Amino acid sequence: MTKAARLSLPCIGFALLLVVWQVAGDSLGSAILAPPSQVAGDYVALLRQGDMLAQLVLSLRQAAIGYVAACLVGMPVGIAMGRSRLADAICHPWVSMLVVTSTAAMIPLLMLFLGTGATLRVVVIFFAVVFYVILATYNGAKSINPNQLAVGTSFGASRWRIFYSIALPSLYPYLLTAARIGLVHAVRSMVTVELYIIVGYGGLIHQTGLSTDTGFLLGLLVTLMVTSLALDAVLRAIGRCVAPWYEQQRISTLRIR
Repeated sequence: MTKAARLSLPCIGFALLLVVWQVAGDSLGSAILAPPSQVAGDYVALLRQGDMLAQLVLSLRQAAIGYVAACLVGMPVGIAMGRSRLADAICHPWVSMLVVTSTAAMIPLLMLFLGTGATLRVVVIFFAVVFYVILATYNGAKSINPNQLAVGTSFGASRWRIFYSIALPSLYPYLLTAARIGLVHAVRSMVTVELYIIVGYGGLIHQTGLSTDTGFLLGLLVTLMVTSLALDAVLRAIGRCVAPWYEQQRISTLRIR
């Protein structure tokens, strides 16, 4: 597929989506599904009010704290589980149990201890992200080729040198994947906890959803989607800088398939 085709096909798909959305919105009415022509006007009104972007920045700031903390904790734990049988035996049952536990179900319990302030949001996001980061990193640590590590040992490299020069570069793609998976859950949990306690950007979505017109609500949701895509693109750009071979491996895999 040529480069022009790769660029044009998503544009065609997006244009078709807008057409279908416009037709469906005109048929159903703005109370059920506002058409994009109306959403665009309502979105301009949201920007003029100024509250939307302020709430989004505040929510993302608190989400970033929980997300970064989850990565700083989850990645070392995942590596330890993948490289140590003892750590795997101790941690794996807990991680497997908690990763399938709904974070939303934990919010009432956490509220009893933390209240409804910023700490609650940070902790909820941390728990929503950390176990996915651990599992993604764990799978990467388990998949390191032992022959590569044996080469370092045969040349008399120290354990730290082997980890830094051989194991860690092999883990880069998995760490990037863990970070991207964690980002998705961070944004989702951010909205979930704020919908629950009606504050921040999630609270704004809740209040807007009470209106009989869905134009403003869809504008908020589109903003959240675009923000999530932009953050994911930033992580991918960082991955290309830190581990340029990651993107090459991904493209090669897609070509093979």
